[in-house]
Amino acid sequence: MLVVEGPHDKRVFLDRTLARQQVIVSGGRKLLLAAHQVAQQKNVDRLLFLADCDYDIPLKLLTPAKGMVITEHADLEADLLACGGWNRLISILIPETLDDDDRFEEIVSQVIFRTTALAEVVGRYRRVARVHAFKAETDVRYGKYRTSKDNVDEDKLARALWQNSSDCPLNFADLVAKMNDIDRTYDNCNGHDLVAALSHVLREDFGLRGHDAESLETLLRSSISDRDFAKWSAVQRIHRWEQENGFVLLAR
Repeated sequence: MLVVEGPHDKRVFLDRTLARQQVIVSGGRKLLLAAHQVAQQKNVDRLLFLADCDYDIPLKLLTPAKGMVITEHADLEADLLACGGWNRLISILIPETLDDDDRFEEIVSQVIFRTTALAEVVGRYRRVARVHAFKAETDVRYGKYRTSKDNVDEDKLARALWQNSSDCPLNFADLVAKMNDIDRTYDNCNGHDLVAALSHVLREDFGLRGHDAESLETLLRSSISDRDFAKWSAVQRIHRWEQENGFVLLAR
């Protein structure tokens, strides 16, 4: 049995397990981690838990454990984007990418750069919020913080995030200093922030309307190909668990 955080996560696996009832929704990350701890204490080896990293690995708040698969990046959505998701979404949504490989690669590169430039700043803010135990308020209008298609005013975006955080114990200068101490990397990007930024970039840079973050996340999960699914690091670890324990979870 595979235990996942929420129903959206379950939908990724529905058609790829032997039976739908093999995937159990825990009701959230905290409940999943608590259930994993109980399962380990009671030596229940038929359950495998899939959890979002949620920055816990780099912050050393969570370590790999028996019966646990942790996403390679911040969460499931960030994993799916990194595992062919950018290419799939852009092929589906931007018609001019269909007829020329060079143009396709150019647009994919543009979309990834512009989207991650926004989401990565928000991700470093999320990491600081995680360490200092305040709620990360990330509902911002990205258009206000882009000085051009390829440039983000990071200080202005950070100030907006800080002003949204009523319980942040840090002053603005300290928040920015701590954000700047974090290496800039894709692993800072929360998948939901990536998809929200992608919605903005598609609308403002490519004139694509009607694709909000929720619809893009649905498309991201439903469009994953069998080839990309098999390459996904989480799935490879599920296969190792199957081999080590003699269980069959994923359909062949």
